[in-house]
This record gives sequence, structure tokens and C-alpha cells, in this order.
Amino acid sequence: MILDSLTRRVLAALRIVDGVTGQPILSPLSVRGAGTVWVRNRRGLHVLMEMPGLERHQDVLSNPPAAPPVGSLSAVVEVRDMGATYLPRRHTLRLPRDPDPVRAGHGESVFQPIESRMYLSASAPISSAWAVIRATVVREEDGRGLGGALIRVLRTSDGQVLARGLSDPRGEALVAVSGIPVTTWEASSGPVIGTEVDVRVEVVVDPDAGDMPDPDALEANRGILPNGQRTMKLASGRTEACRVTVAIP
Repeated sequence: MILDSLTRRVLAALRIVDGVTGQPILSPLSVRGAGTVWVRNRRGLHVLMEMPGLERHQDVLSNPPAAPPVGSLSAVVEVRDMGATYLPRRHTLRLPRDPDPVRAGHGESVFQPIESRMYLSASAPISSAWAVIRATVVREEDGRGLGGALIRVLRTSDGQVLARGLSDPRGEALVAVSGIPVTTWEASSGPVIGTEVDVRVEVVVDPDAGDMPDPDALEANRGILPNGQRTMKLASGRTEACRVTVAIP
């Protein structure tokens, strides 16, 4: 009997999670990128096995090559839900990941999976405990729906981001806010106990990104991209509708 030993270096791993709960998504997902090969392992991580430009890294278990330098390459991957619960998204990976075991606890380490958050589609099931926003994002110029918009919900009192979501190609979005208590202590004058939370709904759009955006890129560039906002009140177990217009230069 001849035994063959096959060793392969993992280039990166994606942990794909629910954008509301932060829990891993166990339903079937598709991860694809030009020239890349992905495998889903038993832990539910999507593992990058092959990528153009990293061929030397793939077959060397110890002493990985110094070139290309850590983080010098980028790979754009598309993540899709094979069902209808989550909207598709893009994710830009900086590769190669840091292979040094001494820095295994750092966020750029190959030993740390990259978190990719998926956001609910407008038809996704919701929890009765959530505060829900049914948002419609439209162009200011003609009222046409804007797909691929990032929606952020911020608490007015302290600016904390409570939730995020994406709009579908029609401009429709479901943004679920978890963790809003049934009653809250009011800091302002008036009733001591309140049932609503004042929030600001912010929308940012990249007109060149199409209907499958990279939410992380939208977040990072929200100060320079077209945007819009409005204020509203949320309460646990209640659904609110809002329309946000965005001027596209």
C-alpha cells in the first residue's frame, strides 16, 4: 500500500453571518470570485483554496513566500443566498493574509476568518420582537428605486449604529433592529418611561456599484458618496415605513 501525503495551505476563510443576529448562516450559500476556488468546511466556513497570483502560497505549508507582500492583492467575491432570505453582496478581500503564527490573534491573520454580513431581503421572515423598518430608497430626480443602497439606523441620543440593511433592485429594504427594550428610561423631560426610541435613518449609494454592492466599501466611503436621511421613532414589535430620497449627481 502506498500512502500519499497531500498538504495545502488555506489562503483565507469567510465566516458568513446574519446581519441582524450575527449568527452564522447555515443555509446553502454561493461564494464565487474570478479564478478562485472555495470549499465549505464542517465548521460552516467558506475556505479559499486557490487564487490567481497566490499559486506559490497554496502548496507551501511552512515558510510561505514573502512575495507578494501581505495585503497587496485584492479579490472581489460575490456571496449569494441560494434561497430568498438574504440579498446578494460583494466582498473585497485583501490577500495574502498574514501567515505568521505569532500574530495569529490579529484581524489580518490567515488564522482568523473574515466576517461577511448578509442583510435581509424585503421578503425575509421577521421576529415579533424586532423593530422593523420597511424603507424605500429613490432617486430625488425621478423617484426611481435605487438598488444596492446601504441603510444605517442610528440612535439619535448617542449616534450608536443599531442596525444596517441593503435595498434590493427595486429600492425596497427590510431593516430589522433587535434589542430595543419594550420600555426605556427617558433622559429628557416628560414621561419617566418611554416605549419609543428616536433614530436617524441614513442611506448611502454608490451609483457605479449596481445592485450588488460591497456594504463595507459603502460604509467606509459614506462621507463622499451620495446620501440621504430622515428621522423617525421605533418601538419593539412595531413596523414602520419610510421613504428616503437621494440626489445622484
